[in-house]
Amino acid sequence: MQPDIEQLKVTYKNLSDDKLTSLAITEAASLRPEALEILKAEIKSRGLDEDIASGIDAQLIDTGSLEFDGYVSLIRGQACPVCTGTTLPLNAAIVSTVKSFILLTQYKKKLMIACPNCLQNANQSATNTTALLGWWGLPWGIIRSVQALTRNVKAAKQVRTGEPTDTLVSFIKTNIGVIEGVRKNKQSLNFMLDSVNKR
Repeated sequence: MQPDIEQLKVTYKNLSDDKLTSLAITEAASLRPEALEILKAEIKSRGLDEDIASGIDAQLIDTGSLEFDGYVSLIRGQACPVCTGTTLPLNAAIVSTVKSFILLTQYKKKLMIACPNCLQNANQSATNTTALLGWWGLPWGIIRSVQALTRNVKAAKQVRTGEPTDTLVSFIKTNIGVIEGVRKNKQSLNFMLDSVNKR
């Protein structure tokens, strides 16, 4: 059963500024319309940064719209978090690595945002590591290695097209509220992209 409007008002009023901000910039798209209005009203009554309300609105943008394309262009136009180059537009890929040691198999999938050259280098490194060390665990080493190699081949093809990958579009859609909150601060935007690669 969903909480009624009065319960929502009390809940949002009792949240700290940090928790209210986090809710606004990361989960607004999942809230029903009346909850969004109460959230915006609470943000306004506390005098919090206007960019937070903008982050809420950004989460409601359709991925096929020109407005969403603006966010894609914004991210793609940043300096590469890996090599700091600015000549190629950024993209994103999931890089998969498998390492096996007889009974133990480690399967790691990592989101990377970088220029195409850095993505290809990371992908090739993960592929080489998997080809050398992934097969030695039974039975999961073989199974996971095939999965990782298949994923890496697919990711490499997508990056080579030069178009924004589905991975990049998904990342932007998920984090659009945060992106809106820092879009005017280039240093914060670069820090956000860099932190994605360090996870």
